[in-house]
Amino acid sequence: MRSFTQPETIVAGILLALVLIGAAIAGCTGTKDTGVAPQATVMPSVSPAPVPADTACSPVTITQTNGKDATLPCMPRRIIVTNSDAAEMLIALGAADMIVGVTESTKNTSSIMEKIPQAESIGDWQTPNIEKMLSLKPDVVISYASSKPKNLDQITAANITILYLDCYRLPKLALDARAVGTLTGHEQAAERYALMVENTTTTVMRRVNTLQREELPSVYFEGYSDFTAAGPGSGSDELLIMAGGSNIAANLSGSSPKVSAEWVVAQKPAYVMKVISSKETRPFSGVARAMANRTGWNTIPAVADNRIHLFNSGIEYGPKSYIGLAYTAKILHPDLFADMDPKAMLDEYAAQYIAGSNMTAPVYP
Repeated sequence: MRSFTQPETIVAGILLALVLIGAAIAGCTGTKDTGVAPQATVMPSVSPAPVPADTACSPVTITQTNGKDATLPCMPRRIIVTNSDAAEMLIALGAADMIVGVTESTKNTSSIMEKIPQAESIGDWQTPNIEKMLSLKPDVVISYASSKPKNLDQITAANITILYLDCYRLPKLALDARAVGTLTGHEQAAERYALMVENTTTTVMRRVNTLQREELPSVYFEGYSDFTAAGPGSGSDELLIMAGGSNIAANLSGSSPKVSAEWVVAQKPAYVMKVISSKETRPFSGVARAMANRTGWNTIPAVADNRIHLFNSGIEYGPKSYIGLAYTAKILHPDLFADMDPKAMLDEYAAQYIAGSNMTAPVYP
């Protein structure tokens, strides 16, 4: 056997040491299964655990119908809607899955509820049930700006957040749509809809503004109840003026003044119009016939010339009211709006926003 000299012995010792060090390192870092669970090393926490993605959020600010801004800490996921027009707007813009609660009147509207079968009733829209609202764990409640709940103080005392969006009066319809779009994350759909409303309104008003005052036909516009006129500032009054009509009740007090048959006869309106509630069970033709048979009304020019027109409430108010404007303008000024097709507009709305919303007759005749 070969013997090592002193230098060789030193080198061999160094090499042996390196081998032993490498083996030790391999033993520490290798993946060999020894059958014994390794002892975990406890390290101090240096940063908080990451927040799950579904809890992260950013503040969202909208402008309400009353012009006041409101900011929520997060975009809501669970929404209670106390007015059917706002419910329709959310559905139209693609936020139907966010609606968890509606009022009883909305619950009875099949065309809306078939799109939101998951929504539960919170009772009457004027005095919604607080306990039921809390049970639905809403992030926000949408209410009328023009008619707030009678138990509002109880709702706010329960720490329920309320936003005020009408979604039914035509002059504010585009504003409300954009607010709903921002609130629910459907800004693009809201903008397309808002531009359609604004373009229709601008077109009608631009043409109407070319008319002289004497070219604006006089109109008696009646609300849901008999002899309740659409007074100044009402939704029907606003739409009528935009469509180029002269409201014979414009100088009366209040938005819903009561009038008499004799008063209407004395005004000699060229047109009689009425908005029909969804609760009306009579056919439109029967309502029109009953109005024509009122005492002395056969002498009114509108009745003598068969100019009694009835409007479904869904076309007069709410997200489809821009189409109601087109219908009204074409009735009052058929030559000026010969190229406008309200029926096609309603079909387009049904195709893009609320399927089946064109199945109910919007206007009579």
